[in-house]
Amino acid sequence: MNEVSMTILEGSEGFFSQQYGTIFKYASLFALCISILYGVRENPLNLPYHHGEVPVSGFKFAILIGFSFAFGSICSALSGFAGMWVSVRTNVRVAQAAKTSYNTALQLAFAGGYFGAAINIALAIFGVSILFVVFFTYLTSCGVSVLYHLEMIPLLMVGFGFGASFVAMFAQLGGGIYTKAADVGADLVGKLEEGLPEDDERNPAVIADLVGDNVGDCAGQAADLFESITAEVISAMILGATLAKTAHLDTSHSVSFMFFPLALHSLDLLSSTIGLYFVKTTDSESNPYLILRIIGT
Repeated sequence: MNEVSMTILEGSEGFFSQQYGTIFKYASLFALCISILYGVRENPLNLPYHHGEVPVSGFKFAILIGFSFAFGSICSALSGFAGMWVSVRTNVRVAQAAKTSYNTALQLAFAGGYFGAAINIALAIFGVSILFVVFFTYLTSCGVSVLYHLEMIPLLMVGFGFGASFVAMFAQLGGGIYTKAADVGADLVGKLEEGLPEDDERNPAVIADLVGDNVGDCAGQAADLFESITAEVISAMILGATLAKTAHLDTSHSVSFMFFPLALHSLDLLSSTIGLYFVKTTDSESNPYLILRIIGT
């Protein structure tokens, strides 16, 4: 098991580094293009500045939006790496545990999935929070009354979600194409021509297929989940800030409206941690659907 697992681990890390190296080249190009588009416009967000305020130039907005896109790309890549890192190390442990105890194998599988998901959610909350603080500090230093233009910060943070979506899209495409090509090759050559059983470790295409599962289904899905969480958090922050300003609420209420989605997703970690301890069964019960249905209930 260790020999096969280490082969899959080596292939997954090699493919991941090659794939994300290419993705970051295109992400850097896109970040530069987006910054240029913002840089050539004065007051690109059409903000109504107060008397005595210093208008923020398009160049400064370009710095912010470029940084937001790059930061979102990096966080999305980290979430994908966490998903892959956990999966390739959990699989062999689950396989070993399944030889002796069904309950232990189930709990190990859930623990591995929980660990990757917890890192994902924590990265999303951390990234959005850090970005908000950076933008608030930067705009305040530029002479802008940020407390009056509080809804401006989530609008600039859209680049964070765009960067996360950019990386997640190519991560899923690259990993998905790789694993499907390997899967078809394993079936055509290994099963039809050589007569090898399904998922036989002697078939190199099977190893490649399992590598693709880790870099596509695990790393790609983790990056996609990160993108989904950040997109919905930032959109909810924009909506909350806009509603608070339209209703002429004070700054404290505006901040509460904006940070409600972050607080809500922080509770995800707490509820998931509690739920993890309820995942258990007996070794005599081997129907995973029944176990999942009981857990969901």
